[in-house]
Amino acid sequence: MNSDRASSSLATHTESCYRDICILIVDFDPICLRVASGMLRALTYEVLTARRAMEALEMIRDKDLWIDMVLMELHMPDMYGLDLLDEIKRI
Repeated sequence: MNSDRASSSLATHTESCYRDICILIVDFDPICLRVASGMLRALTYEVLTARRAMEALEMIRDKDLWIDMVLMELHMPDMYGLDLLDEIKRI
């Protein structure tokens, strides 16, 4: 009975806690994007996805979007992940 209450409490906390956090996932592999975004959406995060580093930079530069966190692959076809990180820091 205690575990039911704890599960219910955790579910309620999760639903209210992450709703306003937006995570951008950058990965060239569409399967990785689908799996990672599905897992984060199940935790009620707002999720944006990009398959290319340049697409991610456009989203980050967009003043209408508020992105709290970026999860990215290091090896992308158009830019190395650490170079993307350097670009993000300059914004």
